[in-house]
Amino acid sequence: MNTKRIYPFYFLILPVGIYTLLYFTPSLFSFYYALTDWNTYNEKMRFIGLDNFRDMLKDRALYWEYITHTFEFALSTTLLKNLLGLSLALLLNEGLRTKNVLRSIFYLPVTISPLIIGLIFSSVFDPSHGLINNFLGYIGLESWKHAWLVDVKFAMLSVVSVETWKFIGFNMIIYLAGLQTISRSYYEAASIDGSSKWQQLIHITLPLIMPAITINLILNLINGFKVFDLIFVLTKGGPGNTTEVLNTAVFREFSSGRYGSATAIGILLFLMTTLIALSTLSLLSRRSEVSE
Repeated sequence: MNTKRIYPFYFLILPVGIYTLLYFTPSLFSFYYALTDWNTYNEKMRFIGLDNFRDMLKDRALYWEYITHTFEFALSTTLLKNLLGLSLALLLNEGLRTKNVLRSIFYLPVTISPLIIGLIFSSVFDPSHGLINNFLGYIGLESWKHAWLVDVKFAMLSVVSVETWKFIGFNMIIYLAGLQTISRSYYEAASIDGSSKWQQLIHITLPLIMPAITINLILNLINGFKVFDLIFVLTKGGPGNTTEVLNTAVFREFSSGRYGSATAIGILLFLMTTLIALSTLSLLSRRSEVSE
């Protein structure tokens, strides 16, 4: 008896229809609006072709700054979240008695709203009464105290640290899932052959959890390029333009009533994110095939 059940094709009509209505159609319209002068100052919307993108090139220094900050944030948070998440996963994959409690504790920040986290860390980084500066003063490191969120040297670093703290647990869980699929017999055989822990990590663990590495890298890169809420709550893009990224630039253009220009910046971000994500996926897929 055939245990497989073939569902009718029309079961797809509703989900595909909802996806088309709420995502695909607005996305197509956004490409059109990026080619117009849609704004609050003119009654009629005119088609202007690539003028919005040409304006970005004219103000190249400013937009290059936005792009640079976006890349800095995405790449640094991706690297930190993966390194720390993998380290925690390796630690909690061992036979610790409290490993289940620790997993829950490290994953908890993922469930908290970015708005709430932003408000909490605005207080933590407060230069006068913040937890960090108070602690530094308590242990006698007065010279290390800074106005973390309004100092151009530390603003981006502060935002990156908060983003990393929030999502370490997410990366840890994915790496744990990958680690638990590896048979202990590989490590036992390697130990008999005299392999060190480092050699086992490089030649056994990392190649076998490559799917988990791929997932974490792609998701973290995409989320890094799309960042908005955390930066807006903590620094609003400041001080100056120090933490301004493409999504905060989109917000400012929309707030100023320049909808066509804002949509063009959003399209630029979409194309950039898609290109980086697909390139990374292709590179990791090739490395995975070579390792196999």
